[in-house]
Amino acid sequence: MATFGYIAKTRTGEEVTGQVIGATLDEVVAQLHGKGLAVLHVAAKTKQKDFKQRLKDFSNMTFGTASTAEVAMFSRQLATVLDSGIPLVKGLRGLAADGAKSIIAKSVPDLAQRLERGESLSEAMAAHPQAYDTMYLSMIKAGERAGALDRIVEELATYLEKVDEIKQKVKSAMSYPVFILSFTIIATLFLVVKIVPTFSTVYEELGQNLPPLTAAILGISNAIRGNAFVTILIASSIGLGFWLGLRTPKGRLLWDTFLLKMPIFGPILMKSAMSRFSRTFGILIGSGLPVLESLELCEGAVGNSYAAQAIAAARANISMGHGVTESFRATKVFPEMVLQLMSTGEEAGELDTMMIRAADFYDRQVSTTVDGISALIEPVLIVVVGSVIGVIVVAMFLPIFQMGDAMLQGGSGM
Repeated sequence: MATFGYIAKTRTGEEVTGQVIGATLDEVVAQLHGKGLAVLHVAAKTKQKDFKQRLKDFSNMTFGTASTAEVAMFSRQLATVLDSGIPLVKGLRGLAADGAKSIIAKSVPDLAQRLERGESLSEAMAAHPQAYDTMYLSMIKAGERAGALDRIVEELATYLEKVDEIKQKVKSAMSYPVFILSFTIIATLFLVVKIVPTFSTVYEELGQNLPPLTAAILGISNAIRGNAFVTILIASSIGLGFWLGLRTPKGRLLWDTFLLKMPIFGPILMKSAMSRFSRTFGILIGSGLPVLESLELCEGAVGNSYAAQAIAAARANISMGHGVTESFRATKVFPEMVLQLMSTGEEAGELDTMMIRAADFYDRQVSTTVDGISALIEPVLIVVVGSVIGVIVVAMFLPIFQMGDAMLQGGSGM
């Protein structure tokens, strides 16, 4: 049994407050109705928590947002529950029994409780913004309105699986170069800070004139070692400034624009963004959402602020009465393939189908491009790493080579 506080109105319209003891919220509401009260608000009185309870609450806290893979897996499980005919509350309790600790899993028991209290699925999910984003909630609402929740959840599961697949392909294409470049930087710093000073001591004792390349490497080494604190401070400041800059709309826009214009990786990121936009737009308008509302949701789902800005510009033109394809063409951002399929779909009244077809096309393009780049980038990176380390090694041994040449020339002259 628990103590509940309530606010209610009597038959005469007078507002009253009080406390009542009950086992559940529904039981308390029934008691108050039995007294002739119109319930305005009921909530369980919180009691002081002990350390163990506080620790448990902390462990159940959610940080960050759910990953695409987590939402996709939950959507697939939810689609199976809906398709099987199992009551939704019972199905959710079954999913909650798995005992997983992800953000999605932590939200499932509360979803079941809220559904039992009479809330809709979209209302229950709205209480967990870290797990279900605005686009997801809009799709669930559309499915509830159309009475086709099972079909919508199935489409959401397929959509999220496709998005996650492309995201992982792009990530795998970029992670290897990032790892190799990071290794190169660390190896270079190690050589400059630890190995180069050994040669510096030897050359100082010999008093030999050093080649320009060797002198430059030694100067860099001395500058870094002699000003280690300043070097770390400058590097940290640059990193912090970059991170803070990315958190501003303008900084994020500049960075996303740079990423799309990068050689080699820029086209992959552009194709990935076009795939996400096309699939998101297609599934949203296919679920019955208006074009303008669908485009507004696409801005947050496309994953690139440069592309999102173009979508916003197109949406503004459409709201003024211009055609969909015409508005997107005016941004000069979207590829001709997307525009052609968009135009065909707009004329035939099958815009959702054409957008899904465009997404499938770009999915294949991303896969093909990633496979090609993966085969090309490995030898290129090996050459880069070898060149950087090779320059340092040659610079350190160059005076020795010159000394050997001088000794040989002196010996031949005698």
